[in-house]
Amino acid sequence: MHGTRRRAARNKTPTKSAATKSDLTVSLPSFLVEGSDLAFREFIADLFAAASTMQALRRALGHSVRLSAAEFSILLATWCLQKQGKANISAIARHLHIASAHVTAEVGKLVDSSHLRKTRDRSDSRAVVVTLTKRGEAILIELAPLLRAINTKLFSGIAPSEVAVISRFLKRIVAEAPQSTRMVRAFSPPSFHLSEDRGPKRKNLTNSHKARHQSVHG
Repeated sequence: MHGTRRRAARNKTPTKSAATKSDLTVSLPSFLVEGSDLAFREFIADLFAAASTMQALRRALGHSVRLSAAEFSILLATWCLQKQGKANISAIARHLHIASAHVTAEVGKLVDSSHLRKTRDRSDSRAVVVTLTKRGEAILIELAPLLRAINTKLFSGIAPSEVAVISRFLKRIVAEAPQSTRMVRAFSPPSFHLSEDRGPKRKNLTNSHKARHQSVHG
């Protein structure tokens, strides 16, 4: 009988790990510190903050030369790829990890504003080569000293070996992110459906209240 009571007590009192395991945001043991994911959560917060800050920096740079962040990104990518060889729509899309359709739209805008030009590839008549115009190149050359100063500030004290590790990490994140996004879109929290079910009732109650208010004060 005492054994039965002890077993019942054990069943009613969850262990500390069982009580906290359900709200962990990562299951990889190497990212847990004494069973806690708090350090990992702080890292994710820093990661999003860094991404947001870099996006804001790019928007500011684009704004300084009257371009959108997307247009400025395309301009920089073309500049980079030209130094390696040919720049075309698919190469720019791979470089920026975005869809070719987005690149095509932004390149069109930059061609209209005389920052880029499109020509047929001599080795493949079906392909289009994207190059900087004198205007586009002049803008980037003028910005180069500022870009050097910014990058020197951002990466001061960081070893090239550390940058290589970060680069591999970011490439993996970019490669895996689409699958994660699909997981989110397929997810349907039960609590959301519950709030949806309650939504119309709250709306009806509100309408009913309005009707009573109008009947009294009408």
